[in-house]
Amino acid sequence: MAALISQLGIDPEEFTWQNLGLCVGTDKPTHFYEDYESDVEIAMQVDQMCLSCPVMAACAKAGMENGETGVWGGIYWNGSGKPDKARNAHKTDAVWQEIRSRIDL
Repeated sequence: MAALISQLGIDPEEFTWQNLGLCVGTDKPTHFYEDYESDVEIAMQVDQMCLSCPVMAACAKAGMENGETGVWGGIYWNGSGKPDKARNAHKTDAVWQEIRSRIDL
């Protein structure tokens, strides 16, 4: 595994779950904050990306435990360790079911 990590240009000493996120290196970081808040289409695209991400659960846990604001693991967090109801209002029951199947809320 260390050889693969090294081949990817990642220092094995600094490797974390964040290195595996589908959002790493995105050219639109605002999609996880301002754009998510204001554009339902962008929010739904971000949700789908997060649902496909191999580190979704670790990301959501970090967002919750660290009191983050913005999208972490497919959930828009309000900064106090709780999902923001208004900014997650676009999610269907099926999306919430998928999220809950991977994350203990």
